[in-house]
Amino acid sequence: MQPGQDRETPVTERDSSNVTRQAAGLPGRAVSILRAMAVSLGLGIIFAWFGVYQTSSFPFLERVAYWTLLMGVGVASSALVTPLVFERWLPGAHPVLPIALTSLLISIPITLGLIIIETMADGAIPDPSFWWVQYFYVIVLSGIMTAGAWGVERLRAISLAGAPPNAPPPTPPSGAMSAQPVSPAFADRLPAKLRAADIHAVSAEDHYLRVHTSAGETMILMRLADAIRELGALEGMQTHRSWWVARQGLADTAKGDGKVTLKLKSGAEAPVSRTYQKAVKDAGWL
Repeated sequence: MQPGQDRETPVTERDSSNVTRQAAGLPGRAVSILRAMAVSLGLGIIFAWFGVYQTSSFPFLERVAYWTLLMGVGVASSALVTPLVFERWLPGAHPVLPIALTSLLISIPITLGLIIIETMADGAIPDPSFWWVQYFYVIVLSGIMTAGAWGVERLRAISLAGAPPNAPPPTPPSGAMSAQPVSPAFADRLPAKLRAADIHAVSAEDHYLRVHTSAGETMILMRLADAIRELGALEGMQTHRSWWVARQGLADTAKGDGKVTLKLKSGAEAPVSRTYQKAVKDAGWL
């Protein structure tokens, strides 16, 4: 703590990460769970309708329950595996590699679930040859769905990048650039001492956003996509599935080991994923 600093200030800045997280975290998780359940049910109905894997002989409601259960396993596995593969293990790899690895990994629990259900239905463990055949089929389906999800995310990234090509460098040689106003809706979410500060970036952490400003950081309960819409008046762009950076917050760039990083004036570092590198480069930020 610096001399003369208000001792209550850290509590104010942590209200979203501590008190708010405890008060609002459960509803946020509930929404995620309900969304996952809805996706699982929707896929279960589609697979049941078409009688995939020769299940058309089962009663329709049994098919719905069967496929919804398996889709739930797949959705839960994807939620755990996808961030690890795309963001931690292979952040700068060609999209084919993380898509393939994700498909291989999430197909394991789905196949195990399929084997368990078949065992319960027949009263005997299926032959190992059945396991490998089903695993192959599941990999194909998982690959299609994972690639489709990646494609949707790619289109979303392109639409949100939105910076004009050949834009001037982020920081003019003469010194600091003037700050741009933040929308009242977004400013009202911040602690009082940060509302007049320059926004440098926002980064997603679970159901929360860390807001990086010239006066410090804070956590707010909000989705990144919603924050980007409310920060539309600021010149900036998404650089990663979990990061949006304001041009006024840029200080420098760094490259190494195939990774690109934007250094903020606050000292924080924002990653630039392969998905967004072209847009960032076209904007003159690299």
